Amino acid sequence: MPDPVPPIGLSYLASAMRRAQHDCDIFDLTFQLKFEEKLKARILERRPEVIGLSLRNVDNTAYPKTVSYFEHFQKIVRICREVAPETPIVVGGPAFSLFPEEFIEALGVDYGIAGEGEIALLELLEKLESGDFPTEKIIFHAQGGQVNLDSLAPSWDLLDTQKYFHDGGSLNIQTKRGCRFKCSYCSYPLLEGASVRQRSPEKVVDEMEYCFNEYGIDYFFFVDNVFNYPKEHSIAICDTIIKRGLKVNWTAYTSPGVEDEKMFSIYKEAGCDALDFGSDAMSNVSLATMSKWFTVTKIKEASHWCREYEINFSHSLIFGSPGETKDSVEETIANVHECDPTVVIAMIGVRLYPNTPLSNRLIKKGWITRKEIGLKPVFYVEESIREFIFDRLLEERQNYSNWIMPGFGKKMKHPMLFERLRNKGAKGPMWKMLA
Repeated sequence: MPDPVPPIGLSYLASAMRRAQHDCDIFDLTFQLKFEEKLKARILERRPEVIGLSLRNVDNTAYPKTVSYFEHFQKIVRICREVAPETPIVVGGPAFSLFPEEFIEALGVDYGIAGEGEIALLELLEKLESGDFPTEKIIFHAQGGQVNLDSLAPSWDLLDTQKYFHDGGSLNIQTKRGCRFKCSYCSYPLLEGASVRQRSPEKVVDEMEYCFNEYGIDYFFFVDNVFNYPKEHSIAICDTIIKRGLKVNWTAYTSPGVEDEKMFSIYKEAGCDALDFGSDAMSNVSLATMSKWFTVTKIKEASHWCREYEINFSHSLIFGSPGETKDSVEETIANVHECDPTVVIAMIGVRLYPNTPLSNRLIKKGWITRKEIGLKPVFYVEESIREFIFDRLLEERQNYSNWIMPGFGKKMKHPMLFERLRNKGAKGPMWKMLA
């Protein structure tokens, strides 16, 4: 039962198109349970010259109860072709960017943009408008350069922003793109680049103030892959929030390893309510095999400061990475209890994506071929713990209510509880309410 998340990438594209004097519209399927007829009607009403589709996730990344979204994408393309057979279809988004060749072939669309699209899409539209149809179906963002992040803000007016806030408890804000870290399994450097590009703190808080004044948004989610790196940038954002007297709360994806008491103190003063640590493991052996840049000691320090400043916090963990053993599993579990987080989000298996260090290593060892890493989800689970790990983690979930295991379905006594809490104004990440 995940919270609905606004398509922030799509809203950035809309802003780029508007600035270039293109007329654009967003048909958001998030809240459309029976969308087929509505989509047909919107296409017939608008008569678009180009149809763009943003594909965010290939699947739910949860094992063993994995859900693929490919058939949903196929249905959308089929409807677009049926209603507007001559209209070019352009696809993009994170899911497409990870598997561009596979999606182009499987969906039968005309063009795709892999990676950042604000510049590449405008260049493609210019060519289509002039009749200079590209021969290459896949356009990579590097060909068009990188956008200045301070030059654009999302087109929140094209989305049902207030419903997202009501149903999801927050509004997402991006303060930077790119990741310099080299975690073995992670696709973020492939999607956003290996160098970090920052928005100015003033522009970030300008957007927050606009959403606060225009839509009444007072809880934000910093959706950078690692909000607290560089630490100085995140602190500058918090300082700007404090100086402007903006009374909001917020949550963020963060990483252990750069924290100190000053950072947590400023975070709290600026409205920090919850932090989600991408810790992945709490065994130094496992952290090393995943090429993490911090240690268990740093995880414990971050947990300590969260408790000290009364900040809700979660640790997201991945069990079963290469080299995982029963001992490393037990060490992680013991350290989790010592850290005493608000919740633990435990996943089994590492989702494999093309061109990550882990996938390249497994291909080289002959464990898998590149062709097998495709739209059908593939997970790596260390063989030595496969017979042990499922029952062991289920035991933890049975004994501790704050263990969340997405790959094993929901553990909810009252399925309507979250909706009721949101209706009563509950804000922030859903995991706070699961504890």
